[in-house]
Parts: sequence; structure tokens; C-alpha cells
Amino acid sequence: MLADPSDAMSAGSITSSKPQQMVYAGTPAFIFWMVIVSLLPVAALFGGMAFLMMALATGVAVIVWIRPQEAPAAGILFLFASSVLLPYGARLDLDMPNTGEMYYWAGGLLLITVVAVVRLGARQIFMIPASAKVFLAVGFLASVFGLMQGVAVSYVLRQFYGVLLMVVYFGLALNVGSEALLIRRIQTFGILCASMFVVYFVWTFAEYGIHREPTTVGFVPAMLATVLLFNGLEQKKPLYVLGAIILLCVPILIFQRGATLTFLAALPLAVVIKARTKKFQILACLALLFVAMPGFAPQVAEKVGEAIKTVPVIGSILPEDAAASGTLLDRVLQLGAAVVTVQAHPWLGSGMGSEIEWESPLFGGFRRTPFVENGWAYLLQKMGLLGAAAFLWFLYTVLRNVSRRAVGLSACLLAAILVTMFNNAVFFHFTTSPLAGTLAGLLVAKKDHHHTQAAVS
Repeated sequence: MLADPSDAMSAGSITSSKPQQMVYAGTPAFIFWMVIVSLLPVAALFGGMAFLMMALATGVAVIVWIRPQEAPAAGILFLFASSVLLPYGARLDLDMPNTGEMYYWAGGLLLITVVAVVRLGARQIFMIPASAKVFLAVGFLASVFGLMQGVAVSYVLRQFYGVLLMVVYFGLALNVGSEALLIRRIQTFGILCASMFVVYFVWTFAEYGIHREPTTVGFVPAMLATVLLFNGLEQKKPLYVLGAIILLCVPILIFQRGATLTFLAALPLAVVIKARTKKFQILACLALLFVAMPGFAPQVAEKVGEAIKTVPVIGSILPEDAAASGTLLDRVLQLGAAVVTVQAHPWLGSGMGSEIEWESPLFGGFRRTPFVENGWAYLLQKMGLLGAAAFLWFLYTVLRNVSRRAVGLSACLLAAILVTMFNNAVFFHFTTSPLAGTLAGLLVAKKDHHHTQAAVS
């Protein structure tokens, strides 16, 4: 602590120093966060944001070393901050060259994660169900297979990194995580990140106006908003509900259909979990189908978009491409292409890092890329039937813990599986897999903790 060591000379001085210790105990962390926040405008205007983010990652890693239970929230929120402050390439133009910013995302997250693993020990982190270990093993085999097919090492490592992070953060959340701690960190730092995104949107409004952005930045805040909302409703904390609304502004402002539908789908799913009569469960399932359809049916999405554009006031402020379904159609075509790949290479697909090929109406012709937006297509393309079987086993392990005592976690994970996975490889890509793994680990841990308490009582 920061108290004078000479104060320990007498019992009276020890007693009197305790209040001072309590007051000043958090001073170094407070100074660190003040420096980071105050330097953000300077870095944004004059450059150096990448170096500032690495300084942030270093400071967060120190915090994780001191308090390992902070690791799950630290990794998730660092990624959220990176997606706001270090956007990959450029937000508005998919064809711009890679500026290398995503390497800072990966590097900072790697530093935080390695510190957590070293601090806790790999043995403790990998005290996880067999299904998670098998899925990781299949991911490793798919990576070796990809290398044998001549795939670039960088792509193989990047994609296996996502699977590894999902399993590691599942283990971290399961063994040392805390839902209550995660909620507090979301309420503080998650809201800060969302607020910074709003600042970015206002800053660019004069140039772009109301616009749609082709980015995945909205998926993390949408899922965080889901968990925060239900915790706020259960604990009767209006500030949590307000925080969820602020987080949800991120995908709404840039018209991210998939991320917004993930949040909306969680609402009827929560009713299905909480309802005690079949009548309400059936009605909630119908509402879920109504909400989810625009998330994976291009024609439905286009019709809904056109209908919204006819609404007075709202329709007048929507961008022209708000009702476009080209990206959604591409995801459907990706799934078809992945099925063709599995027919040729059934067990491990084409391997990690492999490229998927399809005729893309969105890009006006043949498209070939190592990244797959559709999560189910990603799974089949990169890991084949073995990967699909291992992942479904893992999902069974997690989802059998769905309960009324964990509505927020349960509804969020179910929405991610039913809606988000069609639009984003949320369990496999390193920008989102730590969040998916953390929520899954917290859900399993919560059920295990309840069983332990019941056995003791």
C-alpha cells in the first residue's frame, strides 16, 4: 500500500492508517485509466492509437496478473475497445487494403490471455468438460490438415487462434469467472466503449450522415447488452437497463441487422425459459420465429426492410441500402459452398485457413476468400463433419445448463446459436470467440455452483 511504513510502529498508528490504505489502494489503477482516457483524443487526432492500445493491453495484463478473476472480462472488453478504436482496415470500404490494425487486436489479446494462463496454470484452465477438449483437438487436427494442403501458415494460425481462445476463455470463466464481476465491468467499461463509438458516429455524421457499415463491431455490444438487460431486470437495477440500451446503440446506429436481431431474439427466448405454461412458451416460439426470419432468409429481410422504409419519419432517415439483403444472400451461398466442400473432404473439410469459393451477387461475380461470415459454413469448411460433431457435443454440454436461474446467459447463448451463427462465426473468430466462450463457461459454472450449494444445504 501507499501508507508510510513507519506508521506500523504502534498499534494505534496501524489502526489510523487503515482508512488511508483503503482510500489510496486504488490510486495506481485510477491514474492508469485516467492517463489512457485522456490520451485517447490525442491519439485519435495525431496518430499513435495502436501504441496506446498496446499500452492499454499491458496495463490490463498487469491487472489480470494481480486479479486473475478479471481475465474473462478483460479480454472481452479489450476486444470491444479495439473494434471501436482500431477498426480493421476501414469501416466503410471492404476493398481497402489491410492496414494491419487487426494484428494489434490479436497481439493485445494474446498478451492478456498468456498472462492469465501463466498466472493460473494451464492445468486449472483446462479443467473443462471432455467435449471442449475434443473440439479443441479436432481444431488442431484441422490446422495440421490445412498445412498439409499447402494453406498459408498465417491463415492457419489465425483461425486456430480463434478456436483456442474460445476454449481457453471457456475454461477461465468456468474455473475463476464471475457473472457479477463481468456485469460490473460491462456497466463501467462496456458503456465507455459504446460511448466512444457514439462519439465516432457523431464525428463522421457530417461526412456520411445516417449510414450502414459493413463491420462486425456490433455483435459484441449486442450480446453484452442482452446479458446486462436481463441482469438489470432480475436485480431491479434501472442503470443496468439503461446501460443495455446504450450498448445496443452501436449496432442500431450502423444498421447491423444480424447483431440487432440477436438481441431481439433473446427476448422471446427468455420468455420460453421463464414461462411455466406451454401456452406462453408456444407464443414465445412464434415470436422468436417472427424475429429470427429476417436474420437468415434474404427475401424476408428485404420485405421487412422495405416495409420499415414506408414508416413515416423512420423511413425518411434510413439509408438507401438499409433494406439490402446481398450480404445475407452471400451467407446462404457460403453455406451451400461449404456443403460442397464437405462432400469432397468429409472428415476435416478443407482444413483451417482454407479458402471458400462461391458465386457472389454482392461482389458481382466469383468470390474466393479464407474468411467465412456464416458460422455454420465456417465450421463445415474448416473442420468438416468431425468438427461439426465435436461442436454440437460442446453445445449440448453447455445448453443442458440452461435454466431460469441464468436467464441472461441462457437467452444470449441461445440467440447467438440460432441467429448470430448464421451471420458471424461468433464461436470461431478471435474477435468474438472469447465472448462466446466466456458466456458458455459462466453458464456451466452457475449451474455447477447451484448444485454444490444444494448439496451442502
